[in-house]
Amino acid sequence: MQRMLEMDSQTADEGMKFENSLAKTTPLSINGYPVFQFSYDGMLPLYKENDREYLRIIRDYYYRVTLGSYDFSLIETPFKHAALVILHYFTDNRIRDLDNRNRKVIIDAIRHTALIADDSWKELSIVEEGHRDKENHIQVYLLERDHLINFLSHLKGNHFNMKQMQKAELREVMLEQLKKEKGKENEQEKGEEEMNKISDLWR
Repeated sequence: MQRMLEMDSQTADEGMKFENSLAKTTPLSINGYPVFQFSYDGMLPLYKENDREYLRIIRDYYYRVTLGSYDFSLIETPFKHAALVILHYFTDNRIRDLDNRNRKVIIDAIRHTALIADDSWKELSIVEEGHRDKENHIQVYLLERDHLINFLSHLKGNHFNMKQMQKAELREVMLEQLKKEKGKENEQEKGEEEMNKISDLWR
């Protein structure tokens, strides 16, 4: 686990500096078992496999928020058979297919925490739900699969009280970083394109 974290720390040093305002030292304890919670601003992005720059931006956001959620150097025991619960919160009742949302960015980011050994069907089960709220956001919970039924029962009456709202400051950091990365040539045209890509995260 330590080697994975060191690799990601080096990557983070090369890009934006961001401190997760929701960082915790220990996971939640629900009915005696640990549950790791990850919170993300906006909607989970759609799949855009042909747009490499867009994927880089998306990946960067979810990796930084995920890896900054806990001090993973203090957590030595990964889940053997994990369950991942993804709750999507939307500001309206528009029909949205959850399977069109790119949950891979979340799964890959959590894999880099070393809390799960792999994301194959043998090691990871995934549950997704949608809810209405005042802001678009995503709440993700990781736990041992044996406790999934109990946890879903707990969520039914408590998910609104458990939610945590990620501050929007990270999007501002991302925008500033992109501006610095832009060269003077075609700066305005490329800048507007990148801003549109970033804004997709929070629509």
